Amino acid sequence: MEKEVTLKNLFIPIYLNMLLSLLTIIINTYMISLIEPHLVAAMGAGNQIFNLMVNVFNLLAVGCSVVVAQAIGARNKKLAIRSVHVSIAFNAALGLVAGIFVFSFARVILKLMQIPTEIFNESLIYLRVISVVFFIDAVAIVLIAVIRSYGYVSYTIIVSVFMNIFTICGNYIALFEPFGLSYYGLFGVGISTALGRFFGVFILFFILIKVVKIPIFISLFFKVQNYVLKKILSIGLPSAGENFIWTFQYIVAFSFVASMGANSLTVQTIFFQISAFIFFASSAIGIANEVIVARMVGAGKNELAYKESFKNLKIGFLVTAGFLILVFFNQDFIMNLFHLNNDIKSIMKPLFILSLFLEIARTQNVIMVNAIRASGDAKFPFYMGVIFMLGVSLPIGYTLGIYLGIGILGVWIGFLADESLRGLANTFRWKSKKWQGKKVV
Repeated sequence: MEKEVTLKNLFIPIYLNMLLSLLTIIINTYMISLIEPHLVAAMGAGNQIFNLMVNVFNLLAVGCSVVVAQAIGARNKKLAIRSVHVSIAFNAALGLVAGIFVFSFARVILKLMQIPTEIFNESLIYLRVISVVFFIDAVAIVLIAVIRSYGYVSYTIIVSVFMNIFTICGNYIALFEPFGLSYYGLFGVGISTALGRFFGVFILFFILIKVVKIPIFISLFFKVQNYVLKKILSIGLPSAGENFIWTFQYIVAFSFVASMGANSLTVQTIFFQISAFIFFASSAIGIANEVIVARMVGAGKNELAYKESFKNLKIGFLVTAGFLILVFFNQDFIMNLFHLNNDIKSIMKPLFILSLFLEIARTQNVIMVNAIRASGDAKFPFYMGVIFMLGVSLPIGYTLGIYLGIGILGVWIGFLADESLRGLANTFRWKSKKWQGKKVV
């Protein structure tokens, strides 16, 4: 049973849920930094592959979210329920294949990423452990998207809190040798993270069935409705393609940074988490706006959707500015939390200044992309991603960062150029109203 959705009742729980998910990584990073700081970089390599897989799994999740939200707006409950079953079944299979692939070719993948020899074995162990539960992550991503589309996103916070408590306890056992237990290092950290996700997906299923009251029919998991899958993929494929390109861009940039040495790699791993703390706010507004716009478009209220997105964009700018101020004026405190030496701090400090411009540009891009996608016009953001991420971000990052020797700052200037140009292109697309008439229900 669907609930009414507004930016107010969606934004805060979505942001908290994203923040708690990030907190899992931050907890791992912080606890490892207390024992062996060099392992932070080793874990960072595995997390990049995990982020890539998340974007692949979003292929169905994003499509399912938009189709379900538009179906709710159009009062088509049958389509909504069938979309849920198709997406869960397809993503579970996709996650299983992805996990087997990454586990089998982990060594080759890490070599392609140019992971330094001194942290290679630890990176390999961690990557293989988390790859085992990729199929769990794939299902969880769909469940969260469905629960959010029905307006019950606040319940997913329960899952995130549980996973973080489990991770803290597991990491403590793995790293600090309580009760005379052995030291398990990154292997133990990976195990505690994987088990937390495993138990978390069962809680999500409970919420879906008992709280949202979505009926589950086992037979529908094995009967693929082609017309339903086509609708989901019409949104999911371009969206996943765009996210895949973003992650590919980041992994290539990560390899640029890896070639600069362990200090730069540590900065990349930690500052990305700091940056995520900021851009998750705008991303949460974008996702909330996506659900709202999709319902409005499904109900045929295009003009209302048009105005709602620009209103939410203004709110996004204000929220991002607040987070930027908080982080910028506490940069020394943040760096000290991770026990960074002076060499690493000197590399990281310029990124705090650059982020003042990057995150504002990212806010505009993220909110506009989600609005366009919610309307059913998912191909346009994909094309913009191909042009600007591959044609602007990476060439600038390589030229400035490696060829001219600026280092990691040059790579992040490439990110800034991409987000700025894509944000403008997607805003002009929304303003043109060419997205109208592309809904999928």
